[in-house]
Amino acid sequence: MAQHTTKESRLSAIQVQITKGHYRGKEISGTFHLIKGYVEGARGGYVTIRNPNPDPGTPPVQRIQVEKDHFKLVDATGADLPAHVVVPGQEKLDDSATDSTDYERLFMETETEDEAMERIRETFLMLDRIADAVARGVVRGLVVSGPPGIGKSFGVEKQLEAANMFLTMKGQNPKYEIVTGGVSSLGLYQKLYYNRHPGQVLVFDDCDGVLFEEESLSLLKGALNSGDKRRICWNKESKVLQGMDIDSQFDFEGGIMFLSNIDFERTIARGSRISAHLEAIMSRCHYLDLEITSTRDKILRIKQVISDGMFNNYAFENGEEKMIQNFIIDNQEYLRELSLRQAKKIADFVKADPKHWLEMAEATCLTKEAKFKRLLEKKKAEAARRGVDVQA
Repeated sequence: MAQHTTKESRLSAIQVQITKGHYRGKEISGTFHLIKGYVEGARGGYVTIRNPNPDPGTPPVQRIQVEKDHFKLVDATGADLPAHVVVPGQEKLDDSATDSTDYERLFMETETEDEAMERIRETFLMLDRIADAVARGVVRGLVVSGPPGIGKSFGVEKQLEAANMFLTMKGQNPKYEIVTGGVSSLGLYQKLYYNRHPGQVLVFDDCDGVLFEEESLSLLKGALNSGDKRRICWNKESKVLQGMDIDSQFDFEGGIMFLSNIDFERTIARGSRISAHLEAIMSRCHYLDLEITSTRDKILRIKQVISDGMFNNYAFENGEEKMIQNFIIDNQEYLRELSLRQAKKIADFVKADPKHWLEMAEATCLTKEAKFKRLLEKKKAEAARRGVDVQA
């Protein structure tokens, strides 16, 4: 613990004075704690800071685009430091999408498993609250980012079902629609049109292809706009729209949620070709990062959902839930996917055949590499019993 405190205090001692910088299109100036020194990126130079007063919906750790002559580094006493000073711990970082800031790393190193599970629980509770606000028409646009198979869709759909419970009980159609998979720009326009009225909610789940198509992106940005009026237009002739009696422009007054596997902030920081579009989307609506990026967090999320009753319908009685958890933990390196979906697949095998579920799970849920690793270990064990040396 002392080592972590020392490292953090050294980080805090280095500050950056920015006279003119930009973050998500907004001008930034002031003195901030420096997390990572100046780096030349694909879209210009930037420094990474910790902002003590971030705007709502933005993280405290921010990459500020800045020119070399628009900032300087100072120590705790205010004395100037070299512009390219190496922040303690920075030498271990690179600009890949999997890297985290020093502050995040320091926190994770001191976080217990119980604390991590509570952090994850609070994050998903926040998703429930904001999704409920969208369902009630208070919040009109939300983007949720997180890896596949951690329960994004489940939480959102649960809130929408609750908000539409009385309509369903009366036999009426719920006022929401969930769109999954690929969708064309024309299809996106149609979905927005049919869900345009106040009180309606349109959810795009696993539709990340929309983000890579210019026409679809323009429509999505228009629908997510936080302004009082969201005018959506189709400025090309379309016999399909004419045949369906769909107007070439309309005001979108419904709510919209976009559930994505893409980490918007990291993609922007890498200077991806869609970075500018992602920044535009984030500036238009609420953005929630579920903050599950590590293998540990994915495993803890699986354990959390299992403990919350994920397998209640299976009526397990002999410690099967624990066996499933142990299988996931033991084989985390070789699972085809570390997700809640994978956990359910394993549970299906346990329920179907309690005696032989392990063999079925190994055959279908693990990679080919894992299979041959196990075969090699088995061969070595057999050879050892016979006194024969098997080379790896």
